This record gives sequence, structure tokens and C-alpha cells, in this order.
Amino acid sequence: MSYRRWVGLLLAGLLGWPAATLAEPVRPGPQLLADGIPLFERSPHAVRKEPPAYRFVDWHPSRREMLVLGRAGGVTQLQRLSAPGASPQPLTRGSDAVNAAQWEPESGRYLVFSRDHKGDEAYRLFRLADGEVEAGAPSVALTPASERVNAFEFLPAGQGLVYLLERLDRQAQPGLEGGARQARSRLFWLDPQRPESALQLAEVVGGRFTGLRVSAGGAIVLTETRAGKSQQLRFGLDGKPGRPLGAAQKAEELDDEDWVWARASSQDDFRHLQRIDVASGERLPLLVGRGADLEALAVPPRADGRPLALVSNEAGLSVLRLYDPAKAEKAPWRVAEDLPAGVLRSPRWHPRRAELGFDHVSAQSPGRIYSWSLADDSLQAWTPGEEGETAPAFGLLRWKSFDGLDISGLHTPPPARFKGRRPVYIQIHGGPSSQARPGYLSATLRQLVEQQGMHVIQPNVRGSDGFGKRFLNLDNGIRREDAVRDISALLDLIATREDMDASRVIVAGGSYGGYMALAVATQESARIAGAICRVGIANFISFLEQTESYRRDNRRAEYGDERDPEMRDFLRRISPLARAAEVKKPLFVVHGRNDPRVPHAEAQQMVTAVRRNGTPVWFLSAENEGHSFVRSDNRDYLAQATAEFVRRLLAGEALRATP
Repeated sequence: MSYRRWVGLLLAGLLGWPAATLAEPVRPGPQLLADGIPLFERSPHAVRKEPPAYRFVDWHPSRREMLVLGRAGGVTQLQRLSAPGASPQPLTRGSDAVNAAQWEPESGRYLVFSRDHKGDEAYRLFRLADGEVEAGAPSVALTPASERVNAFEFLPAGQGLVYLLERLDRQAQPGLEGGARQARSRLFWLDPQRPESALQLAEVVGGRFTGLRVSAGGAIVLTETRAGKSQQLRFGLDGKPGRPLGAAQKAEELDDEDWVWARASSQDDFRHLQRIDVASGERLPLLVGRGADLEALAVPPRADGRPLALVSNEAGLSVLRLYDPAKAEKAPWRVAEDLPAGVLRSPRWHPRRAELGFDHVSAQSPGRIYSWSLADDSLQAWTPGEEGETAPAFGLLRWKSFDGLDISGLHTPPPARFKGRRPVYIQIHGGPSSQARPGYLSATLRQLVEQQGMHVIQPNVRGSDGFGKRFLNLDNGIRREDAVRDISALLDLIATREDMDASRVIVAGGSYGGYMALAVATQESARIAGAICRVGIANFISFLEQTESYRRDNRRAEYGDERDPEMRDFLRRISPLARAAEVKKPLFVVHGRNDPRVPHAEAQQMVTAVRRNGTPVWFLSAENEGHSFVRSDNRDYLAQATAEFVRRLLAGEALRATP
């Protein structure tokens, strides 16, 4: 017990203060390893608890009832909403989070859901019968633990479901077909009520199947990518229940009025609507040239005259519109305009009702469920919001980068009670093709704004999504460090602002944002106070060689192919690990042991290299997490440790270097 804590407890006894009001030491949970992180006391202005966040998953096929994802027992679990405002009913339990789910589409006799194990993203499918939900019966495993389900979709009229299965590197064995550590993806059909019925329809070795879709006529459409080239494959049913064809059908055997809908950027700088004819494979671009990304769409499951629901990303905000392809002369029309400004996700039409379900993130809520009725143009909330919630205001910050390119970012200033030049926290998103958007400010960031009086800036450097295909590709390959220069230009801007303290800037990020934080820490050490890297890339070569094979080709297209000698030398030179000696300011590194995307070794080697030069490093790793911290107890400790790390840097307290 610290001296300060001992004195506090003594005063509490003498003066009759409630002991609960005193600062308490914050300790990591049993699954966390806090290497080099000293024991610290809980601040009286502790990081606030996150309000409940829900994600819409699916409608029941006949009832006005929703499947949603929400926290239960510290992780995300599947829950049922029987009506607007009803208390969510837990459907799954356990220590592992649920990822996705779908009801059996005809009568809802059962549902199928996916979950991984300790954040390893090796998703398996499970079946849970409707009647067994209330009885608390255990779920039935449908796929093996040794491989990863990438996507699954039900077929119409009781034909079962199809799913994409990917081999994991830990199961690859030398000498087998395809060799060790080579991508292998397969398409399977399954009757979920007979797990033993699984039937392989197609396979690609050294490539990957993605984009699984099922048309209204039952055709299975997917994309095969191999050696950087993609082609579309389609499979049909032979008319017998539960008997899918194992080869692509000939065009003349397919319904010439059967198609699937998709998003594409083939005819524009932004993603637009595309209709794909199942029989011919012909792609018809629609709604081109609208100047905004089509980010999601909902297709009515029955041909009953309902329009398509389209969600576009307009200056970072989601806008919901309807579009009737049969009346192409009529432009999409906007609906649900009463929604707060924010991000709309997972739109889905009810199978039998003219009602659209979705979840929505705004400054007031991290995830609220809504439905919108086509019949009377009414919007209804299914989960409660934060009554009287006063959210920090987002602003837009713009600056010119080294080459004159316009860069922007979200800016959240501190409350007016904080006077003068205030410190700055730069939070860089991952992806790289993600986007900082106006939504709910996390509890950690709100604490920095409201309690520590910091400016929070969330930049959208080149390579960010939402600004068009050209902007998205400006950081590819040998242009990787141009995105880092965008942050250098932001530091230039901060130095000119009378409300920002350029001597107290902290840069942070997760995943690709973690790489960016490390890169800034090496190249701009003199202009920052410290850096925080969560699950970030330290060495592009070891990352590309050790990331799971099912994602390696896609990452090579983004970062460069490490097998090419010239590119390998370039990747080595720009990797933060090669410049670890230049990290002179304190570093906080966070990583999950089970991360399949950025292996845990990336963090280990960076921590070792930076400490070797005498720079203080806090290192937090979790035995039961992967590419993000999803368990409530781990997240709570991470939030507290982050706030403490920042507090010490801003206060000028020395962080002890760990040998």
C-alpha cells in the first residue's frame, strides 16, 4: 500500500469519511500482464462508464421482433428485443463474444450465430432452436474449431445455408496440398439441423472467396481472388431440397430475371449501386456521380414492391434514402430525417413488414436501435437513449499537407472553463481504409476532453475511406510515409494555434493507427510528449510474413509485397522497428495475445527495442484478447491506464525506464 493511500485511510477513520470516496489502486485483471506499468491510484475523475450500446442483427421472419447484440457478462452477446422499449432477453452466454446471427428465414424455427474464442477471430457457426432459447439449452456447433467461417447466408425455401470456410495458419501442415501458410478458402452447403450434412461445393488454394451473396432465386454469388486478380463465380440449386449443385451453372439454366445488388466504384471515384445479372454476370452501374460513398444497402427479401434502402456517407454523416429500380427516372428520396446526425449501420427490411431496422451511432449514443416504417414514414426507437446527455461538440479541422493536399479531421475542443493553450491528443484511426466520423466519443476520449482539458483531434489522413477512390489509394506501397507527413503537417498547424499547446501533444492509434503512432514517435519525437500504440505494426516485413494467410494478399496490395527485394528494402527502412532508437518520448504499447491480424510479436519486438535505448515503455498485453480489447474488465483497466499515462505526461512526471 502506498504512503498516500495509507494516510488517506487513516484520515478516513479519524474524520469519518466514506472509504469509497478515497482513491483506490487500480490493478490489472488476471488475464492482463502490465509490464512496466506502475501501480497507480484511481482518479477521483475516473473514466466514466460507457452507456449501453446495441447493434441490430436481424428481424424474426414472422414476428415483429429483433435480434440484437449487446453486452452481457462483460462481452457482446446475442439478445432478443420482443418489442420497442422491451428489456433485452439474453439468448447466448459465455466468456466469448458473438459476432453475427441470422434467423432461419422461413419460420424462425432456429437461428444460427457465429463466435470466436478469446478474440482469435476463428469464427464458428452454432445453432440455437427458438424453443430452446427460453429453456437455456446449449447451442449446437455446426463448424469445426480448426477453421474460420468468413461469411454465411441462408438459401430460400428451406434449402439450408452456405458458408465460406478459411484455413488458419496454425492448422497448415507442410506436405499437404497448398503447403504450409498458404491461403485456402472453401464454399460449403449445410442443413443446420443436420450438422453432419456439410458438403463442399468449391475450393481455392492460394486465394480467397469473399462477397458471399444469395439472390432471391437462390443463386449463390461470390468473388474469387487469386494473385491479385478477381473473378465472380455463381452456383445454383438443382431444384431438390437441400441439394445444391457443386459447379457453376450454365447461363441458359438460370433465371434471366435473377440478380443481386452490390456496391462498386467501377464507374466513379465513389462507391455506387450496381446490379449484377446472375445469368450473364453483366454489371449495371446505377446512381453514378453522386459525390458520396454508398456505404450500405438493404434489399427487400420478397419481391413485394418495397424499394431498396440506401445509406450514403455524406461528409462523414449517414443519410438514408429509398430507391425504386423499377422507376429509375425517379431519384432516391430521403427518409428518417429526424435521426440525429451520426452513422447508420446494418439496415435490413423485415421479411414480411414494410419496416426497416438498423442501429445508429450519434454524439448522444454509442449504439441505439431504430425501425422506420414505409407505411407511415415514422421512426421508432427500440432501445433507450441517454436522457439529458450533453455530448462534446465535434468541429472540422482542415490543413494543407506537404504536397498541398487538403487533409481534414474531427476536432473536439475542451470545455470553456479550461483557459489558455491546452494540450492535444491526436487519435488516428485504423484500416488504413477507415474513417474518423462524427459519432459517440469514447469514454476515454471524453475523460481527456472534459477532465484533463485536452483538444482531441481525429485526423483522416490520405488513405482514409469516405473521400473517394483516388484519396483512398494515395498511401499505397511506396507512398506509405506520405500519410505520416500528413500528421507532421497537423503538428505544424497545432504550433500556430493560440488555443493549443504544441509542447504537450500525445499521438495515439490502433491497428494501422498504431503503426502511424509509432511512425510519428520515431520521426517527430521532438514535437510530441509521448505515444500510445494499440495492436500496431512495428515491422512491415514480419507483419506480412506472420499475419494470417487468408488476409495476406489483401495486405500486400495495400502495403507492398515483401517478397520483392526492392519493396522489402523499402518496407524495412520505413518500419518503426528500424528506427526504434529515435523514440525518445515515453511509449505505451497495448496488444492482445490472440491477435490474428497483427501478431503479438510485433508489440514484443518494438517494446524490447525501445527499452534498449532507455526510453520508458508501458506494455499491456492480454491473454484473452485479440485485435481489440472487448471484455469489460480489460477495457476498464486499459481506460484507466491510458488516462494515467496521459496525466503523467501532461504533468511532466518522469516515467521510469524499464530495463
